[in-house]
Amino acid sequence: MERHKQELFRYACYRVASVEDAEDILQDVYLRILERGSAVARIENLHAYMFRMLVNACNSHARSPGFMPLTCSEASGLSEQPESFEEEAPRIAALVDVMPEHTREVVRLRIFTSMTFCDVAATLGLSATTAKRRYYEGLEYLRLKLNTTP
Repeated sequence: MERHKQELFRYACYRVASVEDAEDILQDVYLRILERGSAVARIENLHAYMFRMLVNACNSHARSPGFMPLTCSEASGLSEQPESFEEEAPRIAALVDVMPEHTREVVRLRIFTSMTFCDVAATLGLSATTAKRRYYEGLEYLRLKLNTTP
C-alpha cells in the first residue's frame, strides 16, 4: 500500500479537488483494506483493487450533500496560469466531469495517476484496447468542447 500511496493520493486530490478531503478518503480506503486482514493476500491485483476502492470512495464523496463541484463555465473563469493545486484542481475536475460518462474514469486514472492502459483496464474491468479507445475519445471530446486543435 505504501508503494502506491502517492499516486492514490494524487488521484484523490484531483478527483475531489481538496487535499483535506483526499486525505480523509484515502485514510478510509486504507482502513477498509486493513480490516479485510488476510483476505487481502488472496486479491490477485492489489493495485487495481485499491484504485477501484478509491474510485468508489471518490464517487460516494461526490454524491454527498456538501460537495459542490465547479461547472465548466465557472472553471473557465479561473486564471490561465494557476498559482496552486487549489486553483488548478477544480478546473481540471470540472473539465473531466463534462466528458461522456464512459470516458471519465479512464481519463482520470490515466492522467491523475499515470497508469498504463493495462493498469487502467485491470482497475475498471475493461480490455486494454477499450481503455485506450475511451481515453482518446475523452481527449477528443475535450478538444471539441474547448475548440482547440490537436
